[in-house]
Amino acid sequence: MGSEVGGGAVAGTSGPGIADRLDHVSIATWRIASMVPLIRDALGARYLMGATETAHGFRWAQFQFAGGGIIELIEPVGSQGFVHDFLNKRGEGLHHFTLRVRDIATRSRELEAAGWRPVEASFENPVWKEFFIHPRDAHGVLIQLAESELPYPKEIEHYQQLDLPALMKG
Repeated sequence: MGSEVGGGAVAGTSGPGIADRLDHVSIATWRIASMVPLIRDALGARYLMGATETAHGFRWAQFQFAGGGIIELIEPVGSQGFVHDFLNKRGEGLHHFTLRVRDIATRSRELEAAGWRPVEASFENPVWKEFFIHPRDAHGVLIQLAESELPYPKEIEHYQQLDLPALMKG
């Protein structure tokens, strides 16, 4: 499914493609606290930001390595939601990776015109706009494309909502 995007531009774009950078890789786990000793203490990433998204049934925490790579840990909150469903079906492990784009609505239309099917588009929240490419169309990998209208330092400041020490205790 889709066009050969890897080596050339998607129709209507200038340059090699639509993504600006790899933002993060996300791992689904039943408890974020169970992964922190590996990600932070053994591998050396520092806690960057996180939040509880109660309306969507999950919590997330991002950890950044000195060289810039980011791992996001996601866990279910409550007994329903996409993380809960994913863990029940597939178990703990890689959930998705996220690419940053500019002008996300246009990027979504360009991918669709090139034969890819964007799904679950949500462009209403200026802090986090997103859509996905379904794993059926991406060799079994869920790909999230996202944009924020906030400059990255302000985005980090906005998402300083998760109390990691309290989460580790409890």
